[in-house]
Amino acid sequence: MSKNILAMLGLLALGIFVHAQPAAIIPQPVSTQWHDGHFFIDAHTVIVADESEKPSVDFFNDYLQRFYGLRLHTGAAPTSNYILLKTQPTGQPTDGRYTLSVTPGVITITGDTHPGTFYGMQTLIQLLPVSPFESTSNGPAIRLSADGNLAIPAVSIEDYPRFAYRGLHLDVGRHFFPVDFVKRYIDYLALHKMNYFHWHLTEDQGWRIEIKKYPLLTEVGAWRSGTIIGHHPGTGDDSTRHGGYYTQDQIKEVVQYAAERYITIIPEIEMPGHATAALASYPYLGCTGGPYTIPHNFGVHKDVFCAGNDSVFTFLQDVLDEVMTLFPSKYIHIGGDECPKDSWKACPKCQSRIKTLGLKNEEELQSYFVQRIEKYLNSKGRQVIGWDEILEGGIAPNATIMSWRGEKGGIDAAKQHHNVIMTPGDHVYFDHAQTHNDDSLTIGGYLPLETVYSYEPVPKELSGDETKYVLGAQANIWTEYMANTRKVEYMIFPRLSALSEVLWSPKESHNYMDFQHRLATQYKRYALWKANSYQVYFKPTDSLVRQKIAQWQDSKFGLLMHWGTYSQWGVVESWSICPEDEGWEQRHGAYSANYFDYVQAYQKLQTTFNPVHFDPSKWAAAAKEAGMKYVVFTTKHHDGFCMFDTKQTDYKITSDQTPFHTNPKSNVAKEVFDAFRQNNFMIGAYFSKPDWHSTNYWWPYFPPKDRNVNYDPARYPQRWQAFKDYTYNQIQELMTGYGKMDLLWLDGGWVRPLSTVDPGIDWQRGIRYDQDVDMPKIAAMARNHQPGLIVVDRSVPGEYENYTTPEQSVPVHPMDDPWETCMTMGDSWSYVPHDHYKPTTQLIQLLVKIVSRGGNFLLNVGPSPEGDWDDTAYARLKEIGAWMKINGEGIYNSRPISPWSSGNVYLTQSKDSSNVYAFFLGEGKDVVLPAEVTINNFSARPQSHVTILGRKEKLKWRQEGKNMIISAPPNIHGDYAITFKISK
Repeated sequence: MSKNILAMLGLLALGIFVHAQPAAIIPQPVSTQWHDGHFFIDAHTVIVADESEKPSVDFFNDYLQRFYGLRLHTGAAPTSNYILLKTQPTGQPTDGRYTLSVTPGVITITGDTHPGTFYGMQTLIQLLPVSPFESTSNGPAIRLSADGNLAIPAVSIEDYPRFAYRGLHLDVGRHFFPVDFVKRYIDYLALHKMNYFHWHLTEDQGWRIEIKKYPLLTEVGAWRSGTIIGHHPGTGDDSTRHGGYYTQDQIKEVVQYAAERYITIIPEIEMPGHATAALASYPYLGCTGGPYTIPHNFGVHKDVFCAGNDSVFTFLQDVLDEVMTLFPSKYIHIGGDECPKDSWKACPKCQSRIKTLGLKNEEELQSYFVQRIEKYLNSKGRQVIGWDEILEGGIAPNATIMSWRGEKGGIDAAKQHHNVIMTPGDHVYFDHAQTHNDDSLTIGGYLPLETVYSYEPVPKELSGDETKYVLGAQANIWTEYMANTRKVEYMIFPRLSALSEVLWSPKESHNYMDFQHRLATQYKRYALWKANSYQVYFKPTDSLVRQKIAQWQDSKFGLLMHWGTYSQWGVVESWSICPEDEGWEQRHGAYSANYFDYVQAYQKLQTTFNPVHFDPSKWAAAAKEAGMKYVVFTTKHHDGFCMFDTKQTDYKITSDQTPFHTNPKSNVAKEVFDAFRQNNFMIGAYFSKPDWHSTNYWWPYFPPKDRNVNYDPARYPQRWQAFKDYTYNQIQELMTGYGKMDLLWLDGGWVRPLSTVDPGIDWQRGIRYDQDVDMPKIAAMARNHQPGLIVVDRSVPGEYENYTTPEQSVPVHPMDDPWETCMTMGDSWSYVPHDHYKPTTQLIQLLVKIVSRGGNFLLNVGPSPEGDWDDTAYARLKEIGAWMKINGEGIYNSRPISPWSSGNVYLTQSKDSSNVYAFFLGEGKDVVLPAEVTINNFSARPQSHVTILGRKEKLKWRQEGKNMIISAPPNIHGDYAITFKISK
């Protein structure tokens, strides 16, 4: 059996090819059977449906029109090429069932109810192709095939939701959002088969619904004169008026919009707490009579509705009367959470109410308040929903509980036979950060995607009969720190997709790795919708890749080399032939006045490139002495000049046009890889995806305009396919003829699918065309030849960016996922005569800081045109190596540990957590320890021993509160940084 077949079988065993479905559907249907063939939607396709299916027909047509430029006609069924929508009750208890059948001639969606038919149509939308992308004047769109159609894979689907309540909440009280966004938000729910929108309309910071009987609620209560800056309690105030409200006509419009998507809107009018905006409008509603000011800060405020004042109940009943005329939902949410009792305790009216009713305390007064409102709503045929605080003092008889303070409230309510909607903060509060140390401002907490996906809404504490009271679950978006719509989208995506699968799909079908694979396609849909999203890290599904990443993370310190013909001119790699006007792209010298003369002269550098001093074993020895563990070498930069013996072009180091081709070491990349491999380095190939020398990338028919491809690949698909084949073949050469490879480090991130472009990043906004080189095909091929290969498709988030690579920078905080800082030792990536090299102190301190934050350090050295490094580079590496021999124990195989740093002390820990290493950094080479070194917010175990690496004596230490204080012996000196070892 051949090695390739064995490798393929190994990959199959690892599940690499289990995701061969023609389309990625979220939430996962109950049953899916794929078939051969396709249905092709084109301008002649007919939708067959009666008038009752109009909401589904309109939604589908609007989606097709917006993103595909098609709008289908409705009419009688032809012999083929039609989409049939029909609703036929099945008598099944679960509302929302549907079947979807796609054959080459007909698509049939059959729902047991109209919502079921609508959900089937949502699945059909997910069967639509999501590439190739194109930019239009109206935003992103999908280009039709050359035949003007859309291919839908043949499939049979049977599906229904697990839970009846599938909700998403939006707080418009803290920050107001316009009607257009609220509608878009509702569309996001519909696209995920969610069916309840919880609209939080009143808050301390703003009243957002027009109440005609009480106009001051919106004239006064809808506006605040400023908002805190930063996290509560704030570092200042922006003194900017903020607010807004929805007119009753707008609310009717939104309610109708949601109804057409089979989404019920549940309005929330907060009571008795979170009422400052109402009190500021009508001060008599409070216990003190005011005056009240709408707060600029967030949190819980003590002024609440007066529970002893009957006029408060008259007011609330009047408000609810108008609310009920606007919202047909059987549920009205009354809040009930976070109601301080301070004002009630000091209020004569409230105390009189407690005494008159024989209540025990203010908690029972709140129960009275809630039950009185519930009784009124019940009399109008409505039911109350409240947060789990309404359990305190006795639950209202018919209330439904939203359990947000964990699951206990929901468990207690279900055991009392009350309906429950689970909304625990630790699993579905989407205002919590999606990563540790989130750079954007959030309320706090940490809720990664995998935690959302792992949520099980039915607590194990409930018996079989009690579980029926769990109606479903809901995610909440509290907007204290979301002042714009893009931030809201960033916080809900992709977590909403995960929650939709939790609530819709059978529990036994949940599989995070499979969901993550389907999520890659869902990100393309986010881009199509122009929805902002948090880019989650895609954990490799291949266990060999995960093992290789772990090995790479343990290595910590690597060498990068940029080398090519450009070293002869001492310019910044090949960037000077790019027709842009960035500082690093400036042209100098005899040919600089004319771009085309310059490029011609640059390309002739091939004929003079003769690095006769090339000795990779010397480099490998120096890197090994420095403590480096892996190497990444430039096989090809953007100019297309290959430092390996490719068979795809003659623009290469081994060409007979290159003087060095006669040298026995002319296949430079192979020589480098072999030399470093012999020294037990992990081996990485840097490869540029763009190739400015290739006529299939920069086509001579057009002049190049910038770094990007200079023609539209969708308009000239054969030329682009030729470039894709060229790229694939070159990478295959590297994966098959250059020994064992550990990393494929792909540069030139503008060569990417258009769907992955982030418009918030300056350089990505210039990407006009879809430059998809088919990374799934490339990665599969590469890993077939090199099992476990780490693929780093730089700056292109998704399945093929196995780690991120901050360039010339160090993240301020630890990052949750694998990362590597790539940085130059000098000022330039490539060789520049008399370059300024960073001092050893700076390099070692960079290494310590990077490793303490969980990263790797890839340090670049650019070889000269003669084939050697500057003497300074060798000297720096030798000095780093001397330090590493003493202190490397705290670098290699380490992991970050909180608080990561304290002043000039940086922490790491061993993988088994048995040892902590504290690096004390000085200001120069000679580091002198003070008498005491304090590590703030770090507690050592009482039995811990402290030593200094390279010395034997144990040091005294003590714990003072949250701080560890180490007593240092006198006159302790060290080079660059001194490392304490704290053995647990």
